[in-house]
Amino acid sequence: MLPIDFHQILIILPAFNEGKALEKVIRNIRRQGFIHICVVDDGSSDDTAIVAKNTDAIVLSHVLNRGAGAASQTGLSYALKKGYKQAILMDSDGQHLPEDIFRLTKIMEENQADLVIGNRFSTTQNEVPKHRIFYNNIANVFTNFFCKKNYPDTQSGFRLLNQNAMESIYLRNRGFGFCSEMLIHAEKVGLKIEFVPIQVLYTDYSMSKGQSLTEGVSTAKSILWDLIFR
Repeated sequence: MLPIDFHQILIILPAFNEGKALEKVIRNIRRQGFIHICVVDDGSSDDTAIVAKNTDAIVLSHVLNRGAGAASQTGLSYALKKGYKQAILMDSDGQHLPEDIFRLTKIMEENQADLVIGNRFSTTQNEVPKHRIFYNNIANVFTNFFCKKNYPDTQSGFRLLNQNAMESIYLRNRGFGFCSEMLIHAEKVGLKIEFVPIQVLYTDYSMSKGQSLTEGVSTAKSILWDLIFR
């Protein structure tokens, strides 16, 4: 495995009202050696932007809350514009462990992949709440219906994209549906997709985030609309 060029990787943290968790998340990422961290403040009403600036992270701000997909695309567009070779998308609530970034980069290098996604369900060590498993199974069935392959964790927000993937994918779905959209589109344009086991840490705080059943239904409708009419 070749040494990682930390200057060529941008860590993107889409954030909406994550002021309580953000400082610790960024501190833990920096401990792994990563230099360039971009917080996309998605119209937060708390001190998310201030906390991010105080950590010397790059801060991109939406005036209004546009959704996780829009925030992710803002970060990816910035990474592409600034010439980063790779971009990591991570949740900003502390659910993902920064040391797992190395698992994603290793698989990308070994398999010459364009998109590597963290799989939360490939190990029994992760104590994933039952309702999250239920929502994810529904989303997997829906997403895989539009794919040639059967993917194990279509809704994971922990993703590594190389420059080819950033150039080939433009996210139109503003909400959580971006996870499915990215996967479906990546397959459609012939990108090589890999999954790798990751650890996840569910806390009371992180459990207050993410999709509800109502949001999941809305997400499915928006994905279906995009696939049919765009």
